Amino acid sequence: MLEDNGDSEIWTGKLSKEEMNMKNYLIRLNQYADSWTKLNKVAIFFRKEYQMLNVIADIGKIVSGNSQSDLLEFLIPEATKQRYIVGIDFDLAKKSLVFDLLAEGGENGLSKQKLQEYLFVASEKGNRPQFSPTSSNLGYLVSQTLPNLADFLPEDSELKKLLQKARDRFFMEVQEESGKKSAFVLNEKFIPDASSHFAKKPENLKDAIADYAKELAKLIEEKTTAPAKETIYTICVNGEPVAGHPDYQRFLWRQNSESAFAGGFSGTCSVCGTKTEVTQDTTRFAMKFYMTDKVSFASHFDSSNYYKAVTACKSCYQNIIIAEKWIDQHLRTRLGGFEVYVMPQTIWGEMEAIRLFRYLQAITREFNEVKNIASLREAESNIKERAEHMGVFEQNAFIWNFLFFRKSQSAFKVLTLIKDVPPSRIMEITKRTHETDDSRKKLEIPDNISFDLDQIYRLIPLRKRGADLQEYKKILQLYACIFNGLPVQKKQLYHFYKQLACVHHFESYALYQIQKSNNPDYALMADTLKWNLFLLFLQKLNLIEGESTMNTNEFDDYFPDGVKEAFAELGYNAAQQGLALLGYVIGVIAYAQYKEGLENKPVLEKINYQGMSEEKIVRLFNDAFEKIRQYRKNKTVSYAERWLALAKKLYETGAHKELTADERVFYLLSGYSMNLLRSKPPAGTAETEETEPMEEELA
Repeated sequence: MLEDNGDSEIWTGKLSKEEMNMKNYLIRLNQYADSWTKLNKVAIFFRKEYQMLNVIADIGKIVSGNSQSDLLEFLIPEATKQRYIVGIDFDLAKKSLVFDLLAEGGENGLSKQKLQEYLFVASEKGNRPQFSPTSSNLGYLVSQTLPNLADFLPEDSELKKLLQKARDRFFMEVQEESGKKSAFVLNEKFIPDASSHFAKKPENLKDAIADYAKELAKLIEEKTTAPAKETIYTICVNGEPVAGHPDYQRFLWRQNSESAFAGGFSGTCSVCGTKTEVTQDTTRFAMKFYMTDKVSFASHFDSSNYYKAVTACKSCYQNIIIAEKWIDQHLRTRLGGFEVYVMPQTIWGEMEAIRLFRYLQAITREFNEVKNIASLREAESNIKERAEHMGVFEQNAFIWNFLFFRKSQSAFKVLTLIKDVPPSRIMEITKRTHETDDSRKKLEIPDNISFDLDQIYRLIPLRKRGADLQEYKKILQLYACIFNGLPVQKKQLYHFYKQLACVHHFESYALYQIQKSNNPDYALMADTLKWNLFLLFLQKLNLIEGESTMNTNEFDDYFPDGVKEAFAELGYNAAQQGLALLGYVIGVIAYAQYKEGLENKPVLEKINYQGMSEEKIVRLFNDAFEKIRQYRKNKTVSYAERWLALAKKLYETGAHKELTADERVFYLLSGYSMNLLRSKPPAGTAETEETEPMEEELA
């Protein structure tokens, strides 16, 4: 027993003053380190966003031909689904309101020429005041548009005076019942044959205006025969469209260019680096990569310092406005379930950059072919189209940027940005997609069970409710790895597959984005084959490691027809082959049970879709052996005993202990799904033997 001789210090559970000082120092040091890490991340973030603004501005410069005089042209969409333009004419002399059909388009909608004639531009975002006299939203036109435009136009404007007269004569001011809100609304007494009346003090002003507009739309449809859903409305005064008035056109041009510089100041443009007059007013930018409405994002937490986040000179500002409209119309596509802007970044000199315009026009079409295997097959069938297709990617004049986003009426949210993808990478992805499809054909997997970039979204379950960026990241990070050539964690992929298997097995489609199937068993088998093609695709891109396949030539005669070839093509090792062969036998037994009237296939309940441990696999081997003896009378099942013996040998001689619970589920169900390929007699059987393909019963 140790004795205290009085020299040792007894620790009382409290720190000495020196120790406390050291502790505080370490805490502060850790805080500083954490702060520097965060600051570094913020710096990297803003550096990327400045680069993207530069990319956007460059696109605007290219598509406008370095001339911003035709700014309004870029605000007009190329086409719309609407087919009619109806004029709402305020006749000041007759004090009457007239509805006229002014223009009619073809089956594909109104042409850009007609849309430009009436200056059909997008509505203002969110709760901003609306002022566009041409809109598909009739609620705006019968309430705020005309009064707002009358207020916004300069005092010396001739149009302003006309609109003020129309407002005073045709509109009434209505107040909400609570007294908190009021608005101008078209007076119902001027509406011919009006069947609805606007309440003097509605409970909810916004809802009342919407209902009022619906009733008016029905009346206009009766008088003009233009269906409301296919109609754009435009305000006219004394028979002349307001959109055609020079005062309005000048106002619209200023709103999208000069108005942002009302509070301009001398500074450095964040986009081009020029020292000149700049603005921090980016409210009209559609794509925002930064915060200008939360003080915590301002330098020194001072709202007057937002300019330090981003500033733009007049030239860059207008180029960005032009580019955003053009990008939304020409470079917008979808990848899986995500909306994407495909934005190339030129690396040519300024003179040669003009040549890039024709490539810009083709880029979205070409990317749509890359992501979809059916389009790739079609392009491959035409040698000329194939040459043009590859020609776009062989142009090393630019690198690709993929901006994944979500867009609502008032918000633009960046989901992720995949930057600096070289054309050679796109060509590599295209090549490996073709090779994967060639493997599918070799294995005689049906065309409807194929893999492409679009399919990834349908192979990884995402929760519908409460879905946030963390859910989306499951797939977005995979896309980033594919485009940037980054390695993928194979264990995570097996986990994603297990989730998909559970969705099909438990039919929990309502919780996820996976499409509901009337035949979950067949859907599971089809998706499992797609997952095998997906892993093969990643392996061909060297994003996951391939397996060391076992040379099993001595056992070739014991494999079911086509299964050995599938194992070799997909690169299964010995243990994986053993599990897959066990799964194949389970499928044969399930088919026999189905033929005997057991439609729920009880043998499938032996599989734990949430993960298979080593003990459960051993038990499943034993259960499968018992079921083979039970259904031995079935000719197909009679050959399953040799398959099961081979499966057990392969599994035990392979590295089965290294397999995870999720991995075992994947290879087990992969073998089960290979029964879809069983359209030929099993090895060793007569050609006349009845061996129907399972797909006939499952599809």
